[in-house]
Parts: sequence; structure tokens; C-alpha cells
Amino acid sequence: MVSRLGQKLGRLRILLWREFVELRRDRFTLAVMLSIPVFQITLLAYAITTDFDHLPLCVLDRSQTRASRQLQSNIAATRYFTITPLRDLSEIDSFFGRQHCRAAVLIPSDFSEIIENREEVRLGLVLDASDTTLATSTEGFITSIARNFYTHTRMERTPLTERNLRPANVAAITPRMRVLFNPTLSSTAYTIPGLLGMICMFLTILITAISLVREREAGTLEQLLVTPVTPLEVVLGKILPFGVVAMGAITASVFFSRLIFGVYPVGNVWLLLGITPIFLLIGLAMGLLISSLAKSSVDAVQRSVLIMVPQMMLSDFLFPLSLMALPFRVIGEIIPLTHYLRITRGVYMKGQGFNELWLEIVILCGFLLLILARVSRTIKRND
Repeated sequence: MVSRLGQKLGRLRILLWREFVELRRDRFTLAVMLSIPVFQITLLAYAITTDFDHLPLCVLDRSQTRASRQLQSNIAATRYFTITPLRDLSEIDSFFGRQHCRAAVLIPSDFSEIIENREEVRLGLVLDASDTTLATSTEGFITSIARNFYTHTRMERTPLTERNLRPANVAAITPRMRVLFNPTLSSTAYTIPGLLGMICMFLTILITAISLVREREAGTLEQLLVTPVTPLEVVLGKILPFGVVAMGAITASVFFSRLIFGVYPVGNVWLLLGITPIFLLIGLAMGLLISSLAKSSVDAVQRSVLIMVPQMMLSDFLFPLSLMALPFRVIGEIIPLTHYLRITRGVYMKGQGFNELWLEIVILCGFLLLILARVSRTIKRND
């Protein structure tokens, strides 16, 4: 009995040693297993946060008094917001369209007099609700800061009595809100444009990479390469059908979301469908690059995950990019999905057209050229 147990443990020890040796030889898998936990901890504990940090805030100060300047100073002192002064109300549209501001505070001209007379202050608040999380949080922060300011100002100017501490006399400030781009603060209206980008990325990167690697493993890709067709024609013949299918899926998703959820682009849907092939080509090129580097289908899946997870977390899809630390905001800006999501949400929620989105389109085209150049060098080196 003891000898049998010893034999089993001996065989198990040999198998374990064999797997550890194989794992040591497969350096890419080992690197993935060791790096992903560090990457996830870094993102979830540091980069991805709901804490406000210097969110762009526009302020139109029509009062220009000591009290109004003190309110702005109190807002800036929290470090939740970075204040950008406005000269006129008409500037709000351009600032919001370029995402230079996510909210605007309008201080009335009689702000100081109202406080002096102990009357209710009606503070104007305009919110960019294209991101529902930021909009609701901004409303809560601004309201709280303004009410605390009003309370302290009243306490400084009036004797401290039990009557003055009553709620009706302390928090006499009411924000008059105007919600732009998503008046109902619907999370569905915010999520669906983001899902279009995720569908594009999944259908192109992962499926293209796995399909081409399987062709190479089966030997059919080499058989095609010995025919009179050129390697470029073979590659295009392999990846373009995936692009056509993905484009059909995106088009169907646009009309399906309107039919089921009532969510439809406020802007020109044909502009969105005209830009989408650029992003699809980026995904197809990434899938082709992965397939040229991967040695097996498992390797292709691992490399696809390494590319898709950072894009999903740092692209403004799940978590607001503007709330992340500066290094991660910079990383987010060099991710193609970030710019495509700005286009989809701009068309869907803000009704933006080519004049507002041309820079994002140019950036996507630049990403496409860079990735295609990288793919071309990799294929030539492998040949």
C-alpha cells in the first residue's frame, strides 16, 4: 500500500516537473500569467477610480463680486474641478462639443445681494450627460459645495443662533439644472454607442487572428500561397469577408437598438456608418498582426486578450477616462477604441457632424496607416 502510494506520488512529481519545464520554455504564456495580475491590480486600484480629479468645469460669473469669486475659489480648492472662465453663455456649446468642459456653473448677477438679503439662491448648472456617471456625480458635488459656501457665508454675516441653524435657513440654495445630450440620464443611451465599438473590436481582432492561425496550422494557407495568387491577395481574401460581416452586424445593431430600446443617433447615421469601416480595418489589421506573431490558436487568443483588455478598460467604455490619473489618460489617447467611441457617442448623443469629429477621424486614419505599416514589416520579416 505504501509502495503504491509512493509510486503514484513519484509519477505525479515527474508530471509536475514536466509541466513546469514546458511552462518555463513557453516564455510568452509565463509572461502573460505574471503580468496580467499586476496589470489588473494597477488598473483597478489606481487608474480606474470614481474619485473626481480636476474635471473640466466652466464658470460664467455674471456677478463679479467678492462672494462669487469666493465660491469659485471654494470649488477649485476641492481639486475635484479645474475651472475655465466663460465670457458669454454662447461659448458653452463649443466647449462641451470639444469636451473641454463637462459641466458649467452660471452665477447670477445678483448673487451677492441675494445672500445679503438671506433669500434663496438659484444657481445655474449645465451638465454634459453624455456620460451619466459624471453628470450625476458633478451635480451632487457642485450642489454640496455651493450649499456649504452659502452656509458659511450666512454664519459669518449673522449671529450664531439656534434659529439660524435650522435647515430651512441654512441650505437656501437651489441648482437650476439643464441637462444636455441625455436629458433623461439614461444609461442605455450611453452604453449602446460604446457597445458598437466593442462589437467591432471583438468581431475583427479575435476572430480574424484565430481564423488565420487555424489556416496556417491546417496547412491550407501554405497551399494557397503556392498558387498564382499573391500573398496580399490571399490575406485580403481572408480578412475582408470578416469586415463585411462585421459591418453588417454593426448596421443591424444600429437599427436593432432603435427598434428594441428606442436609442437612435441624433446626428447623421450615414456618417457613423461611413466612418465605421475605418475602425473595422484597424481591427482587421490588428488581427492580422496577431496572427503573424502567434504560433498557435492558444497563443493568438492570449495576444488578443492582451490587446483587448486595455482597450476595454482605458477607452472610456467602462470607466470615465477623464477621472483617471494623467499617465493612464495618455495611454487611453493612444488607443483606437477611445477615438471611435468619441465618434459614436458624438453622433448618437450630441448630434455632431464631420466639422466636430474630423480630428477623431484623422486620428483613426493615422492609427490604420501605422498598424498596416507594422503588419507589412512583420509579414516581410516572417517571409
